[in-house]
Amino acid sequence: MTSVSTSGPAPQGGEFRHAFMLLVALAFLTTVGLLLPHGDSGDDFRDWLMARPGLRSLLGGLWGIVAFEGLAGLFFTQDAWRARLRRLFLTLLIPPLRMVVATSKPDGWLWLPGAGWRRAGEETSEKLEQKLALPMVVLTLLVLPVLGAELTGGETLDNHPRLALATHLTTCVIWIGFTVEFVWMVAAAPNKLAYCLKHWINLVIILVPLVAFLRVLSAFRFARMIRAGKLLRAYRLRGLWSRLWRLALLFNLFDRLQQRDPAKYCAALEKKIADLEEELAELRIKLAEHRSKASADSIDPAGIQEGGHGQG
Repeated sequence: MTSVSTSGPAPQGGEFRHAFMLLVALAFLTTVGLLLPHGDSGDDFRDWLMARPGLRSLLGGLWGIVAFEGLAGLFFTQDAWRARLRRLFLTLLIPPLRMVVATSKPDGWLWLPGAGWRRAGEETSEKLEQKLALPMVVLTLLVLPVLGAELTGGETLDNHPRLALATHLTTCVIWIGFTVEFVWMVAAAPNKLAYCLKHWINLVIILVPLVAFLRVLSAFRFARMIRAGKLLRAYRLRGLWSRLWRLALLFNLFDRLQQRDPAKYCAALEKKIADLEEELAELRIKLAEHRSKASADSIDPAGIQEGGHGQG
């Protein structure tokens, strides 16, 4: 999770195949996004969608395409079999990762639409971040009308299915956009763990709907075995997840807008540096105190014993 090896020549060809598989991965991600609870709206649409007999066939077909392409791609690369099998496992477990991971593509390389093959690293990460900056700000701004509809609508959403559906689809687009950006940026980052820790709020935005969906789904699955009070608490917990998701979106929006204003962003960075320097100074003081204490406690025991025998 730290850094990737980008040694070796760049992969050749396969642009059409990678473009097609990118669409397959996005289709899978979109279908999952439509099923997730992103707020207080869209329950009727999600219930209708989950009841469709073709939904499982669609997801199974998309997964099958990813699996077939992954198995075939094992024989189109020259790196170690362990690395190929690891990439196959990742795409089988999480098909949307096929956007950036392929068995036929060596580690450390990315195929970017319109840009071709690029090495993962600082340069690619910065260019990708610059290209995604403005679209992601616009996408994050969509949270404002969504919050307005959910917070002020109240019973309006229940009485207006079209408005509820529009709200749900908008939040779905936001979630898909954040997920796609995070997957691409992690793949391009030279230090993946450091990127995840730095952008933890993005990870929260992606994972909260998944966790909420699993908990509510579990509550429905065992509804016959539990009391109605527990099911009600599950719904309340889902509302808590929804509020957490909206809060994370607002926090992310504030951070992105701040980055668009260089002066404010520089001021924020200067404040962070000052806070870190103050914390570093405190740590140095503590370190000096503990070093002096350790020096005082590390008097030669042999010397003490000799002194004791001499007194005797």
